Amino acid sequence: MIKIKVSNDNKESNNKTVKSDVYRKIIRFLTIFGGAIGFLYVFLRLYNIENVNTWIQNIGIGNVIFINCGLLIAGFTIITALKPDNPIPWHWITLITLAALTTIFIHLLPALLILIAGIFELIKEL
Repeated sequence: MIKIKVSNDNKESNNKTVKSDVYRKIIRFLTIFGGAIGFLYVFLRLYNIENVNTWIQNIGIGNVIFINCGLLIAGFTIITALKPDNPIPWHWITLITLAALTTIFIHLLPALLILIAGIFELIKEL
């Protein structure tokens, strides 16, 4: 009689792969949600403008530059999560840098979500 030994190593590696996929999806969700909230904040700031000419004269061109930079950073954040390693590398340093730029140009709330995703990615790498 021939006995076949089944190892549990394959089951353990499959379990780790499933946990890693769920973990990656959570990090991507946090990053995309942070970028979407960033877009929302920038668009709400743009929505408050009634007359562009008087707004630029009163507040200055610096605020227009901040809004445009905020749009770019929110877009880069979403692109980083949707297409990892294609246009922008998916790494914890990238996420923490985007969180810092989001804090400067957009708002603290989306930056916290992106920062949490970056810290999770750092913990995963360690």
